[in-house]
Amino acid sequence: MPVILCPTRGGKSSIPNQQWAIRLAKERNARLIFLYVSDVRFLDNLSSPLLVDVAHELDEMGEFLLGMAQDRAQKAGVVADIMVRQGVFREALADVIGEQEVETVIIGKSSEGVGVTDERYLAILANTVQEKGVEMLVVEAGELVRRYAADDDKPNLSATIN
Repeated sequence: MPVILCPTRGGKSSIPNQQWAIRLAKERNARLIFLYVSDVRFLDNLSSPLLVDVAHELDEMGEFLLGMAQDRAQKAGVVADIMVRQGVFREALADVIGEQEVETVIIGKSSEGVGVTDERYLAILANTVQEKGVEMLVVEAGELVRRYAADDDKPNLSATIN
C-alpha cells in the first residue's frame, strides 16, 4: 500500500490541506500519516525541567491536533496514522520518509503572513524530499499549487496549475 506523509501544524488553516491529503490518499488507496514536529531549541535559555515540561506539552498538543485530522480521515474511509516528533523539521521529515517508506509528501504552503513555508523554505524542503526519491506536492488553501517530482518518469502537474 502506498504511503502519503502530511506534516501539519494542525491549526484551523491546516484543515483544507489535510482534507486535500485525505482525498488524495483515498484516490490512491494509500495509507496516510499525519506528522507533527515540535522544535524547542528557541527555549535554550530555560531551565532543563521547564524545557522538558514545554516539550511534553507541545507533544500533547500535537497528538490532539493530529487525532482530529486522523478522525476526519477515518470518517472518509482512509487509513491514517499519526506521528509526533521533536527536533529540526527537515531532519524529522527525512527520518520519517525513510522509516515509513513514504512515496509522497504533502506540504501545506502558508498563506501570506502565516507560518514559515515561504518559497525559499519550500525549495529547501523539496531538495530534502527529492534526495529521498519521493515526490512532494505543495498545497495551499486545499488546492495543489506545485509538484516536485521524485524522478523524471512522473508527469509534471505544475504545468496545469494556474
